[in-house]
Amino acid sequence: MNPLSFITSPVIDITRAVTYPFKMIFVVGICALVNVMTSPGVWWVHWVAFGMGIGLIAVWARAIKTLVATIGIAAIAYFAYRYWKNRRTPDAITRTLAEVKPFMHKAAA
Repeated sequence: MNPLSFITSPVIDITRAVTYPFKMIFVVGICALVNVMTSPGVWWVHWVAFGMGIGLIAVWARAIKTLVATIGIAAIAYFAYRYWKNRRTPDAITRTLAEVKPFMHKAAA
């Protein structure tokens, strides 16, 4: 098992979502050609297309899940950055120290 799969898995999911339709067209095309050459009266290629379609839905669902999770994490990080960006300015640190300083002298006395 790859110890870095949590990093590479989203990339693989998106790559599969992009390349799977082309693979599907290729496989169904080859199967249609074989179907026409071997048994033109009996069409079984639609079962191949149906199965590949189910796979396509699964691949796209996984890619959508990855994109939603990525966008969610990015949104949380963005709002956390915006929240904390203004909290730790030098002025805020000076004010905090000025508020805490009287209590420090009382404890020492």
